[in-house]
Amino acid sequence: MLNPQRRALCLTNLPPLRYHTRMSVLQPAAPRRVTFTWVLPALLLCIAYGLLGLTFTEHLSHAEIMQRCVLVNPSLSRIWSVGHVEIGFAYMGVFGGMVYHLLRAARADRTHLHDLSLGLAYLLGSFLLDFTCVRYFSPFYALLIGDAVVMTFTLIVSRELWFQRLLGVFVPLVFLTCSLGHFMEGLSYWRLTYPVNVPWTMVTADIGFAILVNAARFPAFIRGQDIVSEMQAVKAEAQAKQTFFRDVLLSVTEGCLHLCDEPGDLPDALPQAGLALPLSRDTMSGARRAAADVARAHGFSRDRLDCLQTALGEALMNAVVHGGGGEARICAQGGTVQVWIQDHGAGIQMAQLPRATLERGFSTGGSLGHGFWLMLRTANSVSLLTTPRGTTLVVTLERDAVPDAAPFGIPA
Repeated sequence: MLNPQRRALCLTNLPPLRYHTRMSVLQPAAPRRVTFTWVLPALLLCIAYGLLGLTFTEHLSHAEIMQRCVLVNPSLSRIWSVGHVEIGFAYMGVFGGMVYHLLRAARADRTHLHDLSLGLAYLLGSFLLDFTCVRYFSPFYALLIGDAVVMTFTLIVSRELWFQRLLGVFVPLVFLTCSLGHFMEGLSYWRLTYPVNVPWTMVTADIGFAILVNAARFPAFIRGQDIVSEMQAVKAEAQAKQTFFRDVLLSVTEGCLHLCDEPGDLPDALPQAGLALPLSRDTMSGARRAAADVARAHGFSRDRLDCLQTALGEALMNAVVHGGGGEARICAQGGTVQVWIQDHGAGIQMAQLPRATLERGFSTGGSLGHGFWLMLRTANSVSLLTTPRGTTLVVTLERDAVPDAAPFGIPA
């Protein structure tokens, strides 16, 4: 047995313990890993300060500078200029594609617009500072203030959350700065662009350093194929959820409600009876009368005509009120009538589909709600394709197949 003093000494020298929930045992805690995400940015910052010494190198005469410049050769200068313009177009295309997806994401989260505004303000402020330094200061002080000091500021604020969030904005912005820089370099064959291009080159260095600082703190940004694999996994998970919703709704409604993933999943269209009808509050009644005339011509009874009017009225109303209008097409063959309704709304959110389609009285600005419940009680089948670009609804009624009064367990 150890005396109390020696036992206390042994306990203080033991590694910290943690409780492992699976094994229900105490295990030594893993040593803390120290990450040096600041090493590479700090190294580049030291290089930037070291390069200031190049401003004190021997000055060359204008003739010596021209001898070393590719623009002194007319043939090479044309190739040089056109090549830079082509590179500028390529970078501008990448910038445009990134901004397009950024603005699409901003529709769901306005924070992206706020981050884009901060990034553009950083870009504009950096350019004005660099332009002033190049215009009024010597090369040493221009690079010291315009590049080294800005990079130092970037490293200091890199721990701030608002700055770390700008990684997704700085990446397209560096393509913008590279694009405009190459454009101006190419145009230098015809016009003098260096008074603007020189400070703009310094801006590109500042934005590139900001990306380096943020990318060092977010290793996932540079994992390449790992990110692609994760995106594919997320897409597969979303597709699995869509399939789950589709199968559940089809089963609960006993085959009445078909949730479609793409236009090819919609039912085959029957021969169209008449022209497509534009949908608005003023044309809804005319569309209902046209559908009733087609159904009456195919031998629908009075009760089936009432079911058609109810289902169609709800579908048209929701397309106009929630979908911003659209068009309706009436198709028929034998004893079957189809009504295709397409609207221009933002679609129905996946999380709202179960309640929107099965709960009586549920309604939001982007769902079909109570009207859908009535359609499922009066139509033989309803096919639904909803996307952010609009919703397509196919309501099918058969002359001789009357739905149950309380279908799939939904009480009247």
